[in-house]
Amino acid sequence: MAAARRDQSGLLLARALGVVILAAGPPAIAQAVAVQRLQEVVVSASREQDEALTAKVVQALQDDPYIFADHVSIETENGIVRVRGIVTDVTDMRRALFLARRIAGRRHVYNELELQSLSADHD
Repeated sequence: MAAARRDQSGLLLARALGVVILAAGPPAIAQAVAVQRLQEVVVSASREQDEALTAKVVQALQDDPYIFADHVSIETENGIVRVRGIVTDVTDMRRALFLARRIAGRRHVYNELELQSLSADHD
């Protein structure tokens, strides 16, 4: 019952705001639409920075004795790090992402790893 009242009150509020905007004329409609503009995305990373970041993450994965990262690749584009490949253990996946995020800092790190468990007949 309370949910129905909230739905009705929200609908009434939306209708009232719509009437106010329409009564105010075209300039008010233009202002209401202008409020929903999104900010521009500015790419501040250069190719050299991307390559350096990729090299640091790859080196960290190779130096870590607790992870098998032979099937993991790192790509960086515009400051966004993508961790791709195949891992056979959840621990390896978490460790690879942890290292990538630690090196990348405040940049985005996307997980594109596939988890494939080893079958019983695997040597």
